[in-house]
Amino acid sequence: MNANQIANSPVTFHPVTVVVSAWDQNRTTPGTKHYLGVTIANRGDLDAVVQVRLESPSDLLRQWCAQPEQWLALSSGKSGELTFCIEVPGDALPQWLDYEAVVIPQGAYADYYLPPTRCRLQILAPEVSETTQDPTFSLSPITTTDRPLIVLGAPVIVELMVENRSERVDRFRLECTGLPEDWGIQVEYPRDSDSFGLVRLNDSLGVNPSDRGMIRVLLQPPPLPLAGSYLPTFRLASENDPRLGLLALIYLQVDPVYRLQAQLETVQNQVRNRHPAQFNLQFANLGNTPRQVQLLLQPKTPIVACTYNLASDRVTIAPQAVSQIPLECAPQRWWTRPWFGSGKIYPFQVELSDRDLHAIDPDILQGQMIWMPRPWWQLLLTLLAGLGLLGALAFLIWWYFLRPPIPPTVVEFAAEDSRYAEANGDAARVRWQIENPEQIQMLKLTGYSPEGTLLSGPLVYEFKDGKPPVALQSFCTQEKALLTCSQVRTDAFLPGKYVFELTLTPKGRRATPVMLKTSPIEITAKPAPMVTALVPKSLLYREAAPGEPTPTEKAIPAIDQSGIRLDWAVTMPVNITALHLVGRDQDGKMIGDRWFEFSNSGELPKLLRPFCEVGQTLICRNVPTGLTAVGEYRFELQALSADQPTAELKSEAEIKPKVSEIVKIQPQTPQILSFQINGREAPAKLLIPVAPMQTLLPIRVTWRVQGGSTTRVDLMPSPGSVPLVGMISVPLSPQGSTTIALQVKAPTGEMLTRSVTLETYDPTRSKPTAPSSAAKIAPPSSVASPSGSPASSGSPAPSGAPSTSVPIGVPSPAVDDRLAPSEAPPQFNR
Repeated sequence: MNANQIANSPVTFHPVTVVVSAWDQNRTTPGTKHYLGVTIANRGDLDAVVQVRLESPSDLLRQWCAQPEQWLALSSGKSGELTFCIEVPGDALPQWLDYEAVVIPQGAYADYYLPPTRCRLQILAPEVSETTQDPTFSLSPITTTDRPLIVLGAPVIVELMVENRSERVDRFRLECTGLPEDWGIQVEYPRDSDSFGLVRLNDSLGVNPSDRGMIRVLLQPPPLPLAGSYLPTFRLASENDPRLGLLALIYLQVDPVYRLQAQLETVQNQVRNRHPAQFNLQFANLGNTPRQVQLLLQPKTPIVACTYNLASDRVTIAPQAVSQIPLECAPQRWWTRPWFGSGKIYPFQVELSDRDLHAIDPDILQGQMIWMPRPWWQLLLTLLAGLGLLGALAFLIWWYFLRPPIPPTVVEFAAEDSRYAEANGDAARVRWQIENPEQIQMLKLTGYSPEGTLLSGPLVYEFKDGKPPVALQSFCTQEKALLTCSQVRTDAFLPGKYVFELTLTPKGRRATPVMLKTSPIEITAKPAPMVTALVPKSLLYREAAPGEPTPTEKAIPAIDQSGIRLDWAVTMPVNITALHLVGRDQDGKMIGDRWFEFSNSGELPKLLRPFCEVGQTLICRNVPTGLTAVGEYRFELQALSADQPTAELKSEAEIKPKVSEIVKIQPQTPQILSFQINGREAPAKLLIPVAPMQTLLPIRVTWRVQGGSTTRVDLMPSPGSVPLVGMISVPLSPQGSTTIALQVKAPTGEMLTRSVTLETYDPTRSKPTAPSSAAKIAPPSSVASPSGSPASSGSPAPSGAPSTSVPIGVPSPAVDDRLAPSEAPPQFNR
C-alpha cells in the first residue's frame, strides 16, 4: 500500500454482492439433505465470472457435499443463484458443522476481495422409537436451542437420571462426544460397598428393575473457551441390550470476549543508506473470537516526501493468537536530506477499525521515521567535485580554443574479403577507419597487381568541411572523431590478383600524404557446374511381384513403376546447359541414357520440375529412371556448362561424370504355395484303384508358385515350361506308375522340387505294398473335376465340386506372353 493509495480513501464500490441463505434454518437430522443457496449479483459495468466453494476445517464437509465448488458467469446488471447440497448420512452423530462460503471473482474483478461468509449447520439427534420396557434417562439442567446453558469458564455439572423399566437388573455406561479436545470430560458413577464395607469405584451404573440411578458428568472447559454454541451428545449403552443406544443433548453457549491489543513495534526507524525504515504492527487477540481489523495509514508529511509500504491493509487474528504486519518507510527527494544536525523526522499514524465495530486498544498507532544527516565525507566530496568542475572547465577552454589541430590518422585499411567470385557479379570492396576526419582534404584509392601494374582506379574523393563526398556517404558513418567506411566498392571486377593503395592528403600546405596498402586479394573466374552428389534412394530393391514376400523381403523396398530413383546435387545451376544421365549394367555396358536440356539459364526442364529445386545448388530428389528389371546397375551423371561450344554439348570427353554406387534389384524368392492332385495336396505317392475294363479318366494336376519375372517353372516329364499358376490333365497308365515333378528355379540357381508318383492297381487282386506316406484315391470314374480354374481363382478348388472335364495335355491358363529374363532388356530411356 503506497502513499498515493493512503491519502483520501474514497467510498468503496462493491461491484459483486453475495447473499447466503439456508433452506431449513441451518438445522437437519441424520439421513436428510441440507440445501444452501448462494445468490450473487453483478452491479458493475463488466461481465463477471465467480468461483464459489465451501471450505471447512472438518473432513465431514468433503464427505457429505458431492460438489463443494461451482462457477457462475454473470453479465452486467444480472444476478444468479448457486445451490449446494449437503447430504447427512443416517449414522451421523448430533453436532455442529462449521464451514465458510468463499466467493472469488475472476476476470475483470480478479483484484476485488470478498470476505467469506461463515455458516453453521446443526445436526439434531434422530427420533428414536422406544418400547415400554426400554430404559430411559433425563438430563439436568434442561436446555434448548433457544435457552442454552451459559458457560462462564467454571465446570459444568450435568446429572443424568436413568430409569430401568425392564424386569432384569441392568448396567449402564455413559459416553459423551461432541466437545473440542481441550475440554475435560469426567463421568462419575455411584460408588458401591462390598460385603466388608469397603467403598469401590464403578465404571458403570447398576439399576434394579423398576428402579432409578443417577450418573454425574463434569464438563471442564478451558480457561477461555472459543465463543460459540457447543452440542455435547450423551449416549447411554445398556449391558443387557448392546444394540440399544439412547441419545440426549445439552446446549451450551460461550459468550464472546472481545479483547484486542495493538502495538507498533520499531525494528529500525533511522534511515542512513538506501535501506528503508522497518516497523511491525503487532496485534494480540486476547479474546475468544476471531477479529478482522482494517488498517489505514495516514502520513503527516507531503505524500511525495516519503513512501510507505504496508504489507496488507487488513488482517484477521485468530483467538488467542498474535499477528504481525510489516511496514516499510523510505524517504524520497535525495536532495532534501539534511547535511548536519539530528536528522529529519517524518511522522505518521495508523488508524485501526474493527469490521464488526468492536473496540481496539488503542485504535490509533503513532510512529515516526528519522532521516539521518549525510556523512562528513559526502560534504568533502562535494567540495572536491566543485574544484574538479573548475578544472574541467579550464581544460575544455584549452581543448576547444587553444589546442592545435590533430592531423588525421588511418587506423585501419583492409579489403572486406580476400577472395571474390566473378560469378557473383560483384567488384572488390575495401574498408577503412580514419581518426580526425575533419582534417582530411582528399582520399585516393588505386588498385595494382602484385607486380605493380595499374589495374583499377584511381578513385579520388575530395572532402569539404570535414564531410565525406556524396559517393562515400552511403558507405561511411562518422562518430565523433572517427570516420568508418565499409563495403566501399572499387572498379575491380575482372578476374585476377589486386593490391589496393589508399592515399590520404591532410589539410595544410606542409601536410605529408599518408599511404597504406592492403594484402593481396583475388577475384576468381566463374566456376563450371559440377555434380557433387549422385546418390540412389536405395541401394537394394526387391522385384514387385504378386504374392506375399518373405519376412526378410518385407524389410526391402519394392520397385514400383517409376523404377530406381536418384538424388543428385549440381553446383552453379545458372551455368547448366544440359544434364546427361547414363545407366550401365553390372558388366559396364550402357543400357540407356537421358538428356535433360535447360532452355534458359536456371530454368528447369519440364521432366525435372516436380523433383528439383534451384538455389545456389541444383538439388533433385526422387528422380525416376523407369528401370524396373531385375539386375545390378550403376549410373553416371554429367553437367555441361553454357560456356562450352555447341558442338561439344554432347561430348563426354572433357567432363568427368559422377558415378553412383551399384544398385541392385533382386528377384522375388520363389515358393511353392500349392501342388494338388484332384483338388488335394499331392503326397509323395498316390495309389489309385482301377477295376478291370474300367474307363480311366485323366488326373487333374494344379499348381501355384509365388515368384518374379525371372522365376522358371517346369512340370516334368511334360509339358516342360509352364506359368506360375496353372492346371493340366494327366492321363493315367493302366499299369505301372507315373511320376509328376514340379520344378521351380530361381535366378540364383536355387531349385525347389515337389513330385508325386501315381500308381494304379487292381482292387480285386492283392493290394500292392505302399509306403506309409502313400495316399489312396477313389477310382477316377468317381472323381469330378472342380469348378473353375485355379489359375483364375488364385486358390485350389474344393474337392467334389461339379465341373466339366479338361482336355488332356492342355494347360490352363495358356502360357503368358512375358519374355524370358534373357529376352527382356531393362527399359530405361522411355
